[in-house]
Amino acid sequence: MINPHGNNLVNRRISEKEENNLKQKNLLSIQISKELELDLFNIADGCFSPLKGFMSRNDFLKVLEDWTLEDGTTWPIPIVLDIDSSKAEKINPGDEVFLENSDGEVVGTITAEEIYRYDTEKTCEKLFGTTDSEHPGVQLFNDKDDFFIGGEIKAFSGKEAHPDPRNLSPKETRVLFKGNGWDTIVGFQTRNVPHRAHEYLQKSGLENVDGLLIQPKIGKKKEGDYTDEAIKKAYDTLIENYHFTDKVEFAFFTSRMLYAGPREAVYDAIVRKNHGCTHFIVGRDHAGVGDYYDDFAGHNIFDEIEDIGIKPLFYHYAFFCEKCDGIVSEKVCPHSREKRIEPSGTKIRNMIKEKEAPSEKIMRPEVYETVSKLDRKFVGE
Repeated sequence: MINPHGNNLVNRRISEKEENNLKQKNLLSIQISKELELDLFNIADGCFSPLKGFMSRNDFLKVLEDWTLEDGTTWPIPIVLDIDSSKAEKINPGDEVFLENSDGEVVGTITAEEIYRYDTEKTCEKLFGTTDSEHPGVQLFNDKDDFFIGGEIKAFSGKEAHPDPRNLSPKETRVLFKGNGWDTIVGFQTRNVPHRAHEYLQKSGLENVDGLLIQPKIGKKKEGDYTDEAIKKAYDTLIENYHFTDKVEFAFFTSRMLYAGPREAVYDAIVRKNHGCTHFIVGRDHAGVGDYYDDFAGHNIFDEIEDIGIKPLFYHYAFFCEKCDGIVSEKVCPHSREKRIEPSGTKIRNMIKEKEAPSEKIMRPEVYETVSKLDRKFVGE
């Protein structure tokens, strides 16, 4: 099976005995948000291998500048823990600090390697290519506190990022793939309810490998995106009705969306590599938002970075062609745009909001029926 990023799958979970010993100590506590709690567990369970903790200054700056960690390993997204000045003043290098979740429960620790300031505007420009506060990723960094604390973490056993049994760690997906007899696996990242172009990409990718991992990103998203429940139930319906169920696994990657375009495309590929995928589907406008990125920036970036050890599969526009009488891509369809019915995500969301069924040429009717019955289909409703 494919090696994880950096060749070793990180495990920062500690035993119950070590956890109990730590709890006896009188350590300072930092309260972390739900999103940072997800980052903690993703580090601990190896989703972010080779990271062993939240980034210190040199790794943070290197990632922003040239998409690598200080040791040269490709890594595109800063994984950072922000704290306010009152906490920063109380922590010295080498201190071990409790990490409390939003319920006040201690879920792990961080050993402070360093505490450092950062420039929000420069960070956003490097990370998102913009400082526009309308960009949801820029909003996220604008809301962060003034200091980052970097250092290795420990996560307590029995604490999970998400209670759903399909929230599988890299160790668990690797065991699953081995049990299935799969040597080659293609990963598919999504934050949307599936339409038929998504299904086309999944099945096209599956033509090349033994199995398909459909792994939506479950976590905080911008207003107007689909709710986690809508994504889960829609995919359950699609898989049951339109996939070979012995060729597809459905699991979750619990993390916020950053809408970082090409950086997030590389990040998503690395995470799926850590889960055991050998291939990764990169579609049009991967992790994009608005008009901040070129539609194929997520494709082109893989020509600019070092080989990350997972094979990206690039797909262009997919649509229903009335002349071909099926879902095709512009790479294989010779007909004019007048023959196309293109699956606009915005248009589909608006139709669902208005309780209007999209054409069966664009969305499977079973998928629409599943989503239409939900009380909350979109974030912010």
